[in-house]
Amino acid sequence: MAGSPIPHPVDRHVGALIRAHRRAAGVSQEDLAKAIGLTFQQVQKYETGENRISASKLVEVARTLDVPIAALFDGLDATTEGGDSLIARFTALRDSNPFMQAAVDLPEPIRAELFRLATVYATEDTTAP
Repeated sequence: MAGSPIPHPVDRHVGALIRAHRRAAGVSQEDLAKAIGLTFQQVQKYETGENRISASKLVEVARTLDVPIAALFDGLDATTEGGDSLIARFTALRDSNPFMQAAVDLPEPIRAELFRLATVYATEDTTAP
């Protein structure tokens, strides 16, 4: 069969969470790769779900990023066969990391208002003149 197989939604989900936690920790792909004995290209492939990550490497990633192993599976029940989870879709956005950091740094009332506004804009009919 020509071409590479489509990554499994679970692999994309776990990879997206690795990317999110790595970015939140301020760790580069190169630094994570060095810490777990891989190349940064392999970390890239894990983060996109292109390559599956072994259980032992998941443990090393979690330890390096100082997160519980379960954090790399958060929201997995929201992943549907053939589709990406919300976290995978969000962290794939180019500006997701600065947005997440800004949201975390905001006082709770302002963050709540920002989330409310985002929800309003997302549901607004943008096709109306």
